[in-house]
Amino acid sequence: MDLREALPPEAICFDLAADTKAQALEILCQQAARSLRLQTDSIFLAVMEREKLGSTAVGGGVALPHGKIPNLDRLFMILARTAPGRELDFDSPDGQPVRILALVLSSLTATSEHLQVLALLGRLWKTPENLRLLLSAPDRETFYNIFMELAAINE
Repeated sequence: MDLREALPPEAICFDLAADTKAQALEILCQQAARSLRLQTDSIFLAVMEREKLGSTAVGGGVALPHGKIPNLDRLFMILARTAPGRELDFDSPDGQPVRILALVLSSLTATSEHLQVLALLGRLWKTPENLRLLLSAPDRETFYNIFMELAAINE
């Protein structure tokens, strides 16, 4: 899995200005649709269908919304950090609001790759220091570079 191909630098949503879970997901799906040249509705529907099965918040201020998308030929991610003071209620198992989101999209048949990236993200988020580093990044470039370094360590 080439994480740099799945998550190009322009797929960083730094200081996401959303007030609700649905609004945050819609913004991320719109950004994904522009990048992938797909319809926002199909992406948003797939992500919300998955969210209906149970919250994709994993605790510690992190959520991993994801979905399988028709007509998508590769794994694609958007990594987001909310703007300061704009924590999101994601029905997290630990009750903490969400500040970091990783939207993961894959083709209908890419089960292995989809699960690999979710597992990688799960390992990365388990360390509070990793989250602190991402939350303290002063700009989107630093945020991206920190994430890529952490992902390489956790692969």
